Amino acid sequence: MRNANVIEFPKAQSVRKRLQDKAQEQKAVLVLSIASVLLMTVFLNQWLVRGPDQNLANGGNRGVASFEPSSFAKDVKWEHDLAKRMATEKSTMAASLAEAPTLRDELVFGYLEGKYGMKLSQGRIESLEFIDAQAGEQPMAIEDKAGFLKKYSEAFGMNYAEVSVASNAEGEQVYSLIDSSKQIIGKAQFVTDDQGRVQAINFAH
Repeated sequence: MRNANVIEFPKAQSVRKRLQDKAQEQKAVLVLSIASVLLMTVFLNQWLVRGPDQNLANGGNRGVASFEPSSFAKDVKWEHDLAKRMATEKSTMAASLAEAPTLRDELVFGYLEGKYGMKLSQGRIESLEFIDAQAGEQPMAIEDKAGFLKKYSEAFGMNYAEVSVASNAEGEQVYSLIDSSKQIIGKAQFVTDDQGRVQAINFAH
């Protein structure tokens, strides 16, 4: 017969107690781990700042307990100098990356919205071709093609002053590119779809 003075704890409560104890142990281990990492970081920082030669000269036995105010001042000054150098280098890099976009950049990524791939030949644009069909985008309808060619003549790498229609057919419009001496120095061909949207622009130099 079971002793009436013996009280049995519910199993659920016992499991909960073990889980709480385990959680407390894990917290304690985590705190100790963080403290160890911080202590090691301070030690390594002192070692690096003082230098290996000085550490060896002191017998390698001086730790954080041998801290001196003069050494701390040197450490702070070194860290401030390092921060200034990093800030200067960061500013220089940011300035180099923030260069003003070229007219070609404005053409490809601005006016054409990055929808057209660019092919170069000897540093000049040889063709621009619509590439965003798979992304669900539509080609652009460039209504004033002559004005477009005049505005971005420098971006195309051709020194022409005038633009004249050479031929105009369904799906293709060709423009003559004329320099200041009235000489034709190239042609621009616009390939369009059935709705007049530009699929490609090809240049003949």
